[in-house]
Amino acid sequence: MAKAFIKKNGLLFSLLLVIYGSVSAQAPVFEAFADARQVLSNQYFEVTFTLKNAEGRNFSPPAFNNFAILSGPARGISTTIVNGKVSKEMSFTYTLQPRKKGAFTIGPASVQVGGQRLRTKPLRIEVLEAKEGTVPADQQFFIRVEPSTQEAYVGQQVRLDYKLYTTVEIQNYNIVEEPDYVGFYAEDIQRPDTRRRREILNGVQYVTRILKSIALYPQQAGQLTIDPATLQLGVIVNTGRSSSLFFGNEIRRKAVQTNELSLNVKPLPDVAPASFSGAVGDFKMNASISRQTVTTDDAVSLFMNIEGDGDLKRIQVPGINFPENFTTYDPKVQESNLGEFNNTRMGRKTIEYVAIPNEAGKYTVQAEFTFFHPDSSRYITLQGEPYELTVRPGTAIKTPIIGDTDSEQTDIHGLKMNTRLSKGRSFFWGSLVFWLLLLLPVGAILAAVFYKRRLQRLANIDPNLIKMQEAQRIAAQRLEQADSHLQNEQNRAFYDEVSKAMMGYISDKLQIEKSQMNKSNLQQRLEELEIPATQVEKFMEIVHHCEMALYAGKANPEAMQATYDNAHEVLATVEKQLAD
Repeated sequence: MAKAFIKKNGLLFSLLLVIYGSVSAQAPVFEAFADARQVLSNQYFEVTFTLKNAEGRNFSPPAFNNFAILSGPARGISTTIVNGKVSKEMSFTYTLQPRKKGAFTIGPASVQVGGQRLRTKPLRIEVLEAKEGTVPADQQFFIRVEPSTQEAYVGQQVRLDYKLYTTVEIQNYNIVEEPDYVGFYAEDIQRPDTRRRREILNGVQYVTRILKSIALYPQQAGQLTIDPATLQLGVIVNTGRSSSLFFGNEIRRKAVQTNELSLNVKPLPDVAPASFSGAVGDFKMNASISRQTVTTDDAVSLFMNIEGDGDLKRIQVPGINFPENFTTYDPKVQESNLGEFNNTRMGRKTIEYVAIPNEAGKYTVQAEFTFFHPDSSRYITLQGEPYELTVRPGTAIKTPIIGDTDSEQTDIHGLKMNTRLSKGRSFFWGSLVFWLLLLLPVGAILAAVFYKRRLQRLANIDPNLIKMQEAQRIAAQRLEQADSHLQNEQNRAFYDEVSKAMMGYISDKLQIEKSQMNKSNLQQRLEELEIPATQVEKFMEIVHHCEMALYAGKANPEAMQATYDNAHEVLATVEKQLAD
């Protein structure tokens, strides 16, 4: 009875679930933020209490023991609409000054939202002894490059912050020269945390702010160095004149260079599961299937969604263990940027696997994805839900019988001796157009029969054999596409196509699963096939050069043309060797 009720009111239940999900996603959040964790005894700092996704009343601040309130509360209200999603914020800001040295706790604030009372978490502030004297001119402002970690694994995301430290007012900044990040694949973080903070360094209290954040993905192990960057700051200088409409404070341009940075990048552990496909970071995976009941005439699609903070371009397509009597096709891959969470870039990779069953029966298909988790320094394997597939026999098209070849014509008419001629008339019946229209459906049926038989013949061919036969043609197509990118000076797209041509050719020709393709077994297989050592070396150099140019450095047209010519030569030589 309950099932019948749900079925009858399915639309109402769906609507309620959508509304509940929207409300849950917009749950009220009340939090406290201090722009300093440490403060000098003669300085001040700010504390802000922010209510999100709700309208509150009866705000109650904490008792600011051991602190003097210089100003506040300054109230602020803001409303933003992003993709139709409305979010509201209400804030209360206090400016505080310490009364004495020591470590103190600012208690929770509270606010009334509907029928409940929300409270913030306590804040801990450390007050230090202030140094006497003024800050030297060369220490009043500078920029430091600070990584999220000093040690990382190959492929792990490392956040790099360009942080400004200043005791004077800075109006603006401009990046004059930025390093090439050799050895890294770099992506800008679009929305870094640019809130002002107060930090103590060498006994001086600075106002700090992150000017730029970058997500770096190391592409090789070893000690990697990031060269200094050069920025220009607009420093406001107090000239002593009163500010007015025509006369204001002077702005001086100052060139500032960041520090050089060195990161220790560790290689991944050698013992990796067979299902590992290059993902490094924190990931989650889910899988779905298009349908679970099919015939031998139908195709079934398995979708794998991978989300995480690693370098998606390093992730090769994981293999799916379809039953042996399934014909599989090249997966379709789509990458998308999910944005940022806690100053970390997040991405998604959606892979569609298409297969056609050749025999009826019951089968099980399950997706599996393995990634390396840097925080725990171990490989983690995620498994999707196992799907039971029911395959039924398809409908075979039989060749229709046109005419009766066994029939005998027994009616013999006598010859007509007397002939009378008359003027002919033009009729549609029996005309050329009549016979064409009559034979058109017959021709269509015959064409359908031949096409069906051709598909059946192709279905009986080993898909691995097809891949071997088509390997050279597909590689040539990819090189042709690479040449198009070369002419348009699209460096990244060019090297991506050349890399796919080289690795895809060997994968199809030697029947090596893409998930198991790596440099070591690639070189070993080429040597086993007695490919000339010079060509093996050239092949590996091209793969390595593509990888470095794709992720780490800039390329010039001459280097791209040389890579293109070498790829053509090497593939032609390997194809000739394998053919012989």
